[in-house]
Amino acid sequence: MHRFLLISCLALAACGTPYERCNREAARFYADALQEQSRISRDLARGFTYVTEWETRRRWQLCGIYYEHPHYCWRTESEPVTRRVPVRPYELHRRLDEIGAALPQLGRDAAAGQAECRRRFPAEVAAQTPPQG
Repeated sequence: MHRFLLISCLALAACGTPYERCNREAARFYADALQEQSRISRDLARGFTYVTEWETRRRWQLCGIYYEHPHYCWRTESEPVTRRVPVRPYELHRRLDEIGAALPQLGRDAAAGQAECRRRFPAEVAAQTPPQG
């Protein structure tokens, strides 16, 4: 029981303080937009993207040994297969334009949310501010 309690406390501590979680949540949409913009730019520069699909295959495998003789049967397995797919430049450029138009507002929203977090958790802000002198 004590181990479970200790592991639970460590898992909660790994999530960060309420102030840090508030900051992450406030800037989440802005950070996601920047990540998507970076991914799209990378795909455009490369000319292709990767797509992972699951394929189901049947394999002839050893199922067991009966009376000292091997017994084989068909087994169905699903496995990921990653393929290169050419990009559609027109769609990606359009999406980049949309993200570029939305970024300023998302940045303002993130800054306002982080200001709200500083207002809600002043003690943690003071504890994280380095002493000046």
